[in-house]
Amino acid sequence: PGPKIRTWPTPSAVIAGFMLALTIGSVGASAQPATSENLTGTVACDDWRLFPDADFVRLSDTLESLDLCIAYVPFQAGGIEWRLLRLQRSPTIPPSAPLVVVLHDDEDAALAGALGLLALRDVQVVTLDANEQRLWNGVDPNRMFVAQGAVVSACPHLQHLDHRFAATLLRDWDGQSPVVSLHSNAPGYLGDGENGRGSISMLSLKPHQHAYPASLRAEPSEIDTRLSDPDNLIYITGPTPLPGEQQSALIPDLQARGLNVLYSRINPLSQDCSLSDFLTLAGQSALYFNIEVKEGDTAVALTMTRRLMRAIDQHIPATDRP
Repeated sequence: PGPKIRTWPTPSAVIAGFMLALTIGSVGASAQPATSENLTGTVACDDWRLFPDADFVRLSDTLESLDLCIAYVPFQAGGIEWRLLRLQRSPTIPPSAPLVVVLHDDEDAALAGALGLLALRDVQVVTLDANEQRLWNGVDPNRMFVAQGAVVSACPHLQHLDHRFAATLLRDWDGQSPVVSLHSNAPGYLGDGENGRGSISMLSLKPHQHAYPASLRAEPSEIDTRLSDPDNLIYITGPTPLPGEQQSALIPDLQARGLNVLYSRINPLSQDCSLSDFLTLAGQSALYFNIEVKEGDTAVALTMTRRLMRAIDQHIPATDRP
């Protein structure tokens, strides 16, 4: 008989009575850098063929060629059972390996970009299975990151907030290496007059944001032209009106590599419990990079991840991290 197919456990939507109290006041002085509870970076490998995941079926040729170590780690947070997968090249990875995060299961180009990076180097990819949906039990996983003492009144899922979510996803992150989050979004932006459906664009800036457009070569290639699309960008954050010193040094390099950069200042009183806001409030925004790519453009996602990582290696080498 062939191998037994593993079935996902039935998710529990029962609220565990956990309710995070709203805290009034600034968290800047009291916030502590996020650190891993277990820095081993070691996982027990499962065979990806045993999981009934639509992404695995769709990307079977890629997974077959990579021969990845995949660990299934279900966990409870906020009264919900989450289905977490850790993907890496071997059971143990270096403590300084970058962490690559794909939070939304319906963003296929984002996952393709993450796997493309995994094919090139030691990273840990952390992703969630949600039956190919953005939400799981009605909850956006990118609104589940919360630190003690944070003001959470602008977070949409107050009854589900649980510090165990961030602790589990960031378990193997050393707190000093880059975190690369990948998202793919609908094209355009609301109100662009061209039926845009998205909400993130270089052309739609909020008062607390600054745009740094890509530098185009005199004769740009086809992929460079697609990269410069205002819906494709590297999103970075910080607590100050303008990028910090390390970010300011990196931005011109990213622009020279044909990448748009959008900087957003995070207000601790209106943070939304996203990963970007969470790391900014923890004082680690210089290590965070969010790749936003137009949905379905896998080639651009792959190019963005590789160019971004080359720039990161140049400006944040592993031996020189704080």
